[in-house]
Order: sequence, then C-alpha cells, then structure tokens
Amino acid sequence: MPRQVVITTATLVVLAALVGYWLGQRQVTVDASGVIEAVADAHVADHGGDRAQCVGWPGREDAVFHVRCGAMLYAVDRWGRVTRMQQEGGI
Repeated sequence: MPRQVVITTATLVVLAALVGYWLGQRQVTVDASGVIEAVADAHVADHGGDRAQCVGWPGREDAVFHVRCGAMLYAVDRWGRVTRMQQEGGI
C-alpha cells in the first residue's frame, strides 16, 4: 500500500478520534437544584418576586426539566438552555 494512503488514513482516524473526544466533553450534566436556582435567579432578575416561589420537575422529550416561577413556566433542555414556555392566561 502506498505510504501516502497510510498517512492520510492515519490522519483521518486521529482527527475523527479528536473530534469525538471533543464532542464527548461538551456533554452537560444538569442537576435539579442547580437548574431551579439558575431559573429562579433569572426570573427574579427579569420579573421580580421571590425565589422561593419557584418549583421544578422532570420534563419530557426536548425539555429535560420544567420550572414554574409564579405564573411563568420555563423549560430547560439537556444543554442547560432555558426557554419560557407559557405564562398564566396564555401561551
């Protein structure tokens, strides 16, 4: 087998391994108390109120966690991104 083919194949294998390792390190661990605290802090900063009024529970499908603060419902995905889903009285 030509030397250039071996070098190219080895380079591609190493690059694929490095990209796989990098993507694996990007995994985010989400714990319940940290999620509730982060969403509560953001809610209080945006809307005021009390952090103690926020409660959370496990979600389904894209949202791995839901947090309700007063009338607002927030969804948190597996990467830790927060989206406001609905507000009491409408979506």
